[in-house]
Order: sequence, then structure tokens, then C-alpha cells
Amino acid sequence: MKFACEWLPDLVDFNDYGDWTRYEDILYSIFYQDFVATQQLINNKPVNYRKHPYECDKEQAFFHLTSVDYHKTQDPSNRIPDLRRCERIRWIKALIHNWNCPSGIVKIWREPYKSYERLHFLIEEERYLLVIEERKNYFLLITAYYLDRDHELKKKLKKYNKYKQKTPL
Repeated sequence: MKFACEWLPDLVDFNDYGDWTRYEDILYSIFYQDFVATQQLINNKPVNYRKHPYECDKEQAFFHLTSVDYHKTQDPSNRIPDLRRCERIRWIKALIHNWNCPSGIVKIWREPYKSYERLHFLIEEERYLLVIEERKNYFLLITAYYLDRDHELKKKLKKYNKYKQKTPL
């Protein structure tokens, strides 16, 4: 679907690489370039990511951004790759850079989480959600994923609308 801010990069398609090992290497190189080698900012605050525990010489955040139910296993061989997350790995940086796009396509709301607040950035037309947690001097990248179930999207839109009624941006 086309919309006013056409800044989302192309998907990184598994079929272009042929096997999982090669594909994962490409995905990691994108993650590394976007978050390890360079610093992303939101409102002049750095966006950091979880590094530990490292698995296979890769940061914990990488696996969270490319796998489903990552938190349910400590064994890297039990990770279940989520191809929808994987193919959108370039979208994370793009959304961080363009969350305030004047077209209004990015729906933003806050939710409390423990002693912090999490910012949710939703591109409804793409069914894509980015979640970052605001800390005192930085933001922490929590997750980003495709909402493949209609009820998940409706639930997120309901939270957005409830927040918007209470706190217009």
C-alpha cells in the first residue's frame, strides 16, 4: 500500500539468499550496521539495545528482533525464526528516523511498563509495530514485529485510541 511517507525500505526476502545461515548473516549485518556500528537517536537521546547475553557472538536484541517467543528459551537452537520480523529488519531504523512523518501514518502512544514507559509506534497500513522503552538518558529498543492476526491489530488500535482520547499528541 502506498502512503504519503514512502520511506520504508524494501523487505529482505529469504528467497533472495537461499539458505538460513546466509540469510541470518545478512540480517545480522543489517542489525550491526544500524545499531552496533552507528547510534540512532530519538529526540536527541540514543536508542540502545540489549547486548547480553550474547549468543553465537550476536547481541540478545538481534534474536529478539528476528525470532518469535524468544523469551521462552535459553537454548539458541530452540529459537523459532519469524520471517515477517526478519524481512522487516531494515524498517526499525527507518521508523526511528521517520516516526514524526507529517503524513500522520505513524500512530504513537505510551504504555506504562514496570517503572518505565514504553512508546509504541504503529504503522497501521503495514501492520508493523515498534516498541521502545524510555529511560532517563536513552531509549531501549524492546521489539518490532508484524501484526499478522487481525485481533492483534485491533487490540493495538484500541490502545492507541484510548491513549489519544486521554492524551492528545
